[in-house]
Amino acid sequence: MQEWLNVALEWIDNPIIQVAALSFFAALLVAKLLSSMWLSGLAIIAAFCATVYMIADFDFDSLTITKKIIVAGLVASLVAPLFDLLSSHNRLARYLIAIACVGAVVWVFWPVLERKDLADLALYGSGLVVFIACLSVLLDRIAPISIRASTAAMGLGASIGVSALLSASALLGQFGFAIAMAGIAYLLLQFISNRLLPCGRTFTIPLTVLCGLIAPAAMILAKLPWYCLPLFLLIPLAAQTPLSGNLSIRLQTLILSVVTIIFSALPVLVILYESGDLPYL
Repeated sequence: MQEWLNVALEWIDNPIIQVAALSFFAALLVAKLLSSMWLSGLAIIAAFCATVYMIADFDFDSLTITKKIIVAGLVASLVAPLFDLLSSHNRLARYLIAIACVGAVVWVFWPVLERKDLADLALYGSGLVVFIACLSVLLDRIAPISIRASTAAMGLGASIGVSALLSASALLGQFGFAIAMAGIAYLLLQFISNRLLPCGRTFTIPLTVLCGLIAPAAMILAKLPWYCLPLFLLIPLAAQTPLSGNLSIRLQTLILSVVTIIFSALPVLVILYESGDLPYL
């Protein structure tokens, strides 16, 4: 019994566990309180801001890549509700979101890209642009369906978080976990109530911006392999798995969570395999 108690205390004292717990409860509270106002999607930025408050020393003296990611996430959360008003102009809104996300990538990573030679600039730049543009389209397609959007958030956050940690970036890893906690909180509320929450672009635009910047940052600033980026795109695709309309919300949540978790494990397994830490392979 004492051994179990010691293990539990070690888990409680772990900074990553503490930050993840705070992010989860922040997202849970915001999603519950703002659901009647159709702003429950702000749970994603609430979890992220809770993590930033706990672990990041933020000021405007010098905007590093990490600080630019924080600013981009905050700006995305402010403008995202406006895009929900463009529901009757889905194609236009989707183009605008993709263009804005591409602009965010250029703004965040240009100080690094401009130091590369022309060939590397074209290679890295086009790769980052394609990644975030594809991510924005995939997530925008599931923006109206809160179960699919929240499972995508859970899978993307967990996959990017673990991959960033394995790539030697604890800060970016915890940013990813914050997103995962928001997705889990959102799923839990829907599972308990057996009702869908109003999600929309208020949820998916900050999700796109944060995941679309954190993953490339882990590649540029840490050791994340470039081929993990296309693997991350499989996660929102998995969240679009066709399901029968006769299934209950709880059963849909369970099925989509399992499918998404399976795909979110792929980048982690690739990193472990490349490092030689994957047993039996």
